[in-house]
Amino acid sequence: MSEPSPEEVFEVFQEWVSLCRTSSTGRKPVLGEKRRRKIKQAISMYGIQDCKDAIRGCTNSPWHMGHNPQGKKYDDIELILRDEQHIETFLELCDKAEDGFEVLEAFANGEDTMF
Repeated sequence: MSEPSPEEVFEVFQEWVSLCRTSSTGRKPVLGEKRRRKIKQAISMYGIQDCKDAIRGCTNSPWHMGHNPQGKKYDDIELILRDEQHIETFLELCDKAEDGFEVLEAFANGEDTMF
């Protein structure tokens, strides 16, 4: 796989900003060199869509979104894309949420969801 383009890196960064960094004060996070390197590395290993899905998976984790004893969000893009273990964990959370949504949607549409 070739090195990700600046546009691809920015696309993943923007996905993270839109899902994890909305601010009532209008503050926007910066795409610095450290974040840029981490995103490039993750795109090289997993591709753009899986990186975006990992970010989405993090938002499906109550713990990472601040429902923990510290009341702190653990949703920085450097954490989500830190390494293979983190990316794959968040991808699983994304998949589980999508599976749950499909079951809920089927139930809401009156379909039999039991087998």
